[in-house]
Amino acid sequence: MQQKSELPEGWAECQIKDIVVINYGKGLKKSDRVEGQFDVFGSNGIVGKHNQSLTNGPTVIIGRKGSVGEINLSSEPCWPIDTTYYIDNFYGINRIFLYYLLKTLNLANYDTSTAIPGINRNDIYSQLVPLPPLSEQHRIVSAIEALFARLDATNEKLDRVPGILKKFRQSVLAAACDGRLTEDWRKANPDIESAKELVKSIIHEKETKSEKRKVSLNSDLEESVVQNIPESWFESSLDKISIKITDGTHHSPPNGAEGDFKYITAKNIKNDGIDLKNVTYVSSEVHDEIYSRCNPEYGDLLLIKDGATTGIVTLNNLTEPFSMLSSVALLKFPEEISNKYIMYYMRSPDFQSNVLDKMGGAAITRLTLKKISNMIIALPPLPEQQEIVHRVDALFAFADSIEAKVVAAREKTERLRQSILAKAFSGKLVETEAGIARREGREYEMAEVLLERIKEERGKGGKK
Repeated sequence: MQQKSELPEGWAECQIKDIVVINYGKGLKKSDRVEGQFDVFGSNGIVGKHNQSLTNGPTVIIGRKGSVGEINLSSEPCWPIDTTYYIDNFYGINRIFLYYLLKTLNLANYDTSTAIPGINRNDIYSQLVPLPPLSEQHRIVSAIEALFARLDATNEKLDRVPGILKKFRQSVLAAACDGRLTEDWRKANPDIESAKELVKSIIHEKETKSEKRKVSLNSDLEESVVQNIPESWFESSLDKISIKITDGTHHSPPNGAEGDFKYITAKNIKNDGIDLKNVTYVSSEVHDEIYSRCNPEYGDLLLIKDGATTGIVTLNNLTEPFSMLSSVALLKFPEEISNKYIMYYMRSPDFQSNVLDKMGGAAITRLTLKKISNMIIALPPLPEQQEIVHRVDALFAFADSIEAKVVAAREKTERLRQSILAKAFSGKLVETEAGIARREGREYEMAEVLLERIKEERGKGGKK
């Protein structure tokens, strides 16, 4: 806070103890509450309702334990519980002014506890604060709330952006996976070999390398899942265009914080790759047994097939070998297939809806390898797959840049909020009462007089 000599004309410097009484909240267990009209406040805000109030009018609540220094304001009588302090007698001071003033003190810095965070009431009482004349307090509050309302309106708009961007990304994927996104590209490249020929060549190569029965191009193909796909595209089940579809070990092996190889489960699979937070490890012997069947390599697709996050699909971003649990499926494709295109397709709204159908509804969160193998992909020729990936990447990067701007805008609004408060309590937000009185040729009540009146009223017993 400012030194007394630096205070605006007509202001006074005082301690919190000079202007208000800070009371202890009173315990009120959840089991003892009776649903009613009065808000029950904990240290971080409203925690319930009760049919009685502890305070008799508007109240400022200060977090005492837990969320130390959090400041809340109730315009009505309420019940602050025993993790809080409260103020409900303002001795003529504008209560909203006091609320904003307390928010500038950073009371959390005065946490005196080593276990549960807490603040001593005397640390609050001892805080030096600037006090303007009462009429100036009212104008300061009006100015703060007008400016904060503009910031709140901005934040409301920013709050809508993530939802808009989510719909935008879903729309991009939908357009990418039914041909609309690259319609102009196909017109400019009419002589590209169709995807049907691509699938034929993949099947032929698989058959020449395998002793298994031959598979017809159209056998076991489920009914079309994409209406009116481009003529050069072809719908194929995943098993026809893949090299391998498998999953990790079905027996949870010994694993821990130390070991020779990472052990990846569904909790590690995220949209942006493998998250190594809380990863565990297995021994070389365990890894060799798992890896002989399920050998994820850089760039392979990993699909969560079991659990609450079933359907999340990502590209393997780890270059070193690792072991997996059966909750994650491994999908390998030949060079003629863009793994990233398949990933985008599997993230599209229609495919994700198909995943839900395959699970049998929202209550069943499991996919079998057979169901995954039979899932249908609308496949473009390889050059168009690559073009789709290029365009989706560019559009998603655009969306990411907007998200970054939203984050920056939020940070800016918070900085502006703090700047407004700083100006308010240094006398720079509104014209001072002294300046107005001088211009109008009249007297005014200085803050020193207000302090004397508060002292006198408290001496009489603090009549509200």
